[in-house]
Amino acid sequence: GEWGLDFRVGGREVAEGKFHDGPVSRYEATSTDIVEHVRIVTTYDMWLDEVHMSTSVASFEFEPIEGGTRFTHVEHGVFFDQFWADGPNREKGSRGLLETLGNYLAQRFPR
Repeated sequence: GEWGLDFRVGGREVAEGKFHDGPVSRYEATSTDIVEHVRIVTTYDMWLDEVHMSTSVASFEFEPIEGGTRFTHVEHGVFFDQFWADGPNREKGSRGLLETLGNYLAQRFPR
């Protein structure tokens, strides 16, 4: 597939790939706000086999706390086709990605 990242306000990210024998998924995002050590806001669109399935706004906020950083992820999505309207699966996928990141960071920076 295609992959690219231009991490700056107005920059775009693209990730496209095929699930083994399954569908091709495509993610296109634009960074709308980046405040170092504080916040990242993106808008993004998802396609599955070239069908535009959703548009979302996501924020990632970082707050220093004793012993580390509090991370807050908030997302609002609009699903265009009832067949793809599955917010719980989107949440499950996001949770899996964030848990993988957390495990990596815990190994890389043990307490």
